[in-house]
Amino acid sequence: MASYQARQRDPLLDQNMQAAIERRGKELLGAGLLVLGLLTALMLVSYSPDDPSWLAATDQPARNILGQFGAAIASPLFVIAGKGAWMIALTFIAWGVRLVTHRGEERALGRVIFAPIAVAMASVYASTLVAGPEWVHSFGLGGLFGDTVLGALLGVLPVGAAFGLKFLSLILGIGLSWSILRQRLSGQASVDEIEG
Repeated sequence: MASYQARQRDPLLDQNMQAAIERRGKELLGAGLLVLGLLTALMLVSYSPDDPSWLAATDQPARNILGQFGAAIASPLFVIAGKGAWMIALTFIAWGVRLVTHRGEERALGRVIFAPIAVAMASVYASTLVAGPEWVHSFGLGGLFGDTVLGALLGVLPVGAAFGLKFLSLILGIGLSWSILRQRLSGQASVDEIEG
């Protein structure tokens, strides 16, 4: 068996250039997430239940800002998650800002698992709120998912429905506020560690 000695090559790019390219790549990904978050927010803010989608057939043109595509995505999001779908846009925007500003990007993969949990909690919380006259759906503000989970939780609680609803609204509101505050504080702690 013949063994050949391979000469060690110098890397194509030095370490400083590799680090700069990695930083710009993260910033580009963050900018893409910001754009995706803003497009998602535009899609949700211009949602109309009368738009043509998978769940509604009509000859009228879509009034969604993103057109037929936006209407087709916004309708199932509102039916399933209700107002909790806004957490999707908020998650895209928050992670876009974090990647652009280099705050906590090393923890992105470990924390992205909590995004669906935040959407679910927001849907259940929205289901505890009373829908106004502009809400035309037969389900609550949390969509079908939020109503189903809230109904199951109210059925399990050993108290009356009125008190249980207020109690769950308080607990879910505190939980959502705490998770947002915790994320902001952990982002600030990582900045302090870098500066210190």
